[in-house]
Amino acid sequence: FKAHDHSHPQSEEIYEELQRLSCELREHGHTFDSSWITRPVKEDETVESVLCGHSEKLAIAFNFIQQPPPSIIQISKNLRICGDCHAATKLITKLRRCEIIIRDANRIHHFSNGKCSCQDHF
Repeated sequence: FKAHDHSHPQSEEIYEELQRLSCELREHGHTFDSSWITRPVKEDETVESVLCGHSEKLAIAFNFIQQPPPSIIQISKNLRICGDCHAATKLITKLRRCEIIIRDANRIHHFSNGKCSCQDHF
């Protein structure tokens, strides 16, 4: 996935799941952190819509639409994970009771039960 990617055949289902995840995150106290947005937000965008378009969130949502949903999700990316995705992924593992492993440009993050193996030193 690329950021804001709509090329996948299941793109509609992925974005529907992403919307559900976003609602769950907000309901459990997550606030989307605009400091991780590196470009101006356009008039038709919100902070949430920009951050929810990040590739790792798309990949996580894709995994949750699979049947049966996996208990372990593995993602590799060529860039560093942003702080908002890091915080959201920690909460997702707690809410959805799964493990997520993200290998970014610097390290491997093992998320489980609301915590990350990097102890938030990313």
